[in-house]
Amino acid sequence: MKKILVPSDMSHLANHALEVAVSLAKKFNGKIELLNVKVYPTADVGAYYSLYGASGISIDDAWNQIMTEAKAEMEELISNFSGVEIKPIVEETGDHFVEAVLEHNADLIVMGSHGAEGFKEFFKGSNSEEVVRMATCPVLVLKDEAKPFQPKKVVFAVDLKHEDFIKKALKLLPIDGAECHFLYVDYGMKAINYHETEAQMAKLADKLGIKNYKAEIYNSTTIEDGILEYSENIGADLIAMYTHGRTGINHFFKGSIAEDVVNHSKIPVFTYVES
Repeated sequence: MKKILVPSDMSHLANHALEVAVSLAKKFNGKIELLNVKVYPTADVGAYYSLYGASGISIDDAWNQIMTEAKAEMEELISNFSGVEIKPIVEETGDHFVEAVLEHNADLIVMGSHGAEGFKEFFKGSNSEEVVRMATCPVLVLKDEAKPFQPKKVVFAVDLKHEDFIKKALKLLPIDGAECHFLYVDYGMKAINYHETEAQMAKLADKLGIKNYKAEIYNSTTIEDGILEYSENIGADLIAMYTHGRTGINHFFKGSIAEDVVNHSKIPVFTYVES
């Protein structure tokens, strides 16, 4: 893993994502790109202009000052870390935050998200949700700036067809020795042989060399609800799952389980695109 991208708005949660990225970069001798995307026009410009416009400053000058101050703030933040290369990048876009993030072709994206609920989700959605859908690399979404990222209980949401996401999580994340839960959600859409399914999960754990594991089949109305409910019930520290990375009209009709889980989970979620 050569490059970790950390999208940042300089919030406490984004700074926590940087801390986690630094620990991962040190493990793999990788580098970090700390990205702050400014979407123009922004309310910041109007606020800055209202304060200093009377002195003759133009809108363009106000925008340039905002970009300069953002770079300085990032440089100050980076000075708190040592032992890893962190490149600060401040970009201007008149288009879309997520597209700007994905253009950096990272090996891993680490970002914070508070998720979204109710009307906010209905009208706007969340940037992390769209990054998970659009990214072609693994994405680690963190939820709580106050909690260290040291997973002790990991839920692997399995369908017994995809396993590369598990291998990726084991390779990239600090989950050695964690209690691994292989979770299969029964949402009543097809007949399931419980004994056979549990045997398949046991076989998967053995194949991956995982000794400390539990094979669980959980009943719920939807797959995403089952993942979230089970994870909360056992006090999990991390959810790992695959995503199809669907886009366009296919995504509109089918939706994405991974996106919904990322948006509503209270704990970190690791996703990886599998076909």
